[in-house]
Amino acid sequence: MVDRVVVGLYRHGLTEENRAKKYIGWHDAMILEASRKELVKRASLYPSYEWVITSDLVRCTQTAKALFRDVPHLESDLFREIHFGKWETKTYQELKLNGSYQEWLNDPSIQIPGGERLSDFYERLRMGWLQVKDVVNRDGYDPKHVGKSGSHPPYDSQTKRIAIVTHGGVIRHLLMKLTAEERSFWEWQIPCGGGYELSWTVDEWRRGKTCSSLRAVPSTENPNG
Repeated sequence: MVDRVVVGLYRHGLTEENRAKKYIGWHDAMILEASRKELVKRASLYPSYEWVITSDLVRCTQTAKALFRDVPHLESDLFREIHFGKWETKTYQELKLNGSYQEWLNDPSIQIPGGERLSDFYERLRMGWLQVKDVVNRDGYDPKHVGKSGSHPPYDSQTKRIAIVTHGGVIRHLLMKLTAEERSFWEWQIPCGGGYELSWTVDEWRRGKTCSSLRAVPSTENPNG
């Protein structure tokens, strides 16, 4: 009998934009071929899962295929990075004299021009986590929690190990919500291709408690951004 629920949170592989320290939220960048090959090479070092939920952006779907090739997966736009609007593909050096950007650095709750408000980002991730709970709990899958792909896995009461392949900001927010660790948002180090695995007893999961076990998972590279 399964007595624990395990969720792995993985950041996508390295992109050229990451390497250049650019903001990329909804910009659909591909991972570097060298990064993809390294992920494939190291895939056997990662834990196994029954299902993978991935951001629908290509850098995440590429990573999911490289690490968990034979595992069924669901693409969900709910697990995208925050939308950086007019700042997409820009660097700090390009934006540092921008008044709106400086205001946002001082108060991240301010809406990004042409992009997403932080509160809307958090609400989207809350809906994404409900999607994960639907997959794990199998109490009935609610289509309103599904991303734009509109597909979902078949019911299976034994599905207790889920991997989420997503973005750095998403993972940091989830770790702050799902663990008892006293770390700020930026204190969580999330290298490309790496992340954390969280574990709950079934009772803890059902009661909505923070995870009782947390461990770092393999990383493939240490990007500059």
